[in-house]
Amino acid sequence: MDTSKSALDLLEQLRHERDELDTLIKGLEKRLGILSDVREGGTASVPATVSISVKSIPVGFFHNMSQSDAAEKLLKLNPGHPLVTKEILDAFRKSGMQVNPKNGLTILYTTLKRSPRFERVAGKAWGLGEWYPDKKRRREQEGEESQQKK
Repeated sequence: MDTSKSALDLLEQLRHERDELDTLIKGLEKRLGILSDVREGGTASVPATVSISVKSIPVGFFHNMSQSDAAEKLLKLNPGHPLVTKEILDAFRKSGMQVNPKNGLTILYTTLKRSPRFERVAGKAWGLGEWYPDKKRRREQEGEESQQKK
C-alpha cells in the first residue's frame, strides 16, 4: 500500500511540474511570437508544431551564416512546411542579413537550387531534402541511369 501511495505522490508532483513547464513554455512562445498546437485541456500536443512567422525573426538570427545555412535553419524551425523563395528572403532581411537589393531573389533561388540540402516542391516552394527521401532516391536513380547510358 505504501508503494501505491508513493507512486501517486510522485505522479501528482510530476503533473504539477508539467503544469508549471507548460506555463513557462507558453510565456516564452508568446514572447518569441511562436504559435504551437495545443490539445484540448491546454497541454501542448507531442510533438508541438512550432510556427515561426517572418515577422517574429529577431535581428541577428542568421548572423555570420551563409544563405544556404540560414535557409536550412529557417526551414528547420517549421518542420515539414516549405517556404517560397520570397518568404525566405524576407526572413533574411528581417534579421538584418545583408542581401543584394537588385537580384537577391535570383541569388537565393540559385543558391537553394544548387544545394543538395534543399528540395523544390509545389512549384515555387523549398523544403529540406531530408523531408522528401523518396524524391532524392528517384533523382539518384535517374543520375545513375544517365551515367550508364554514357
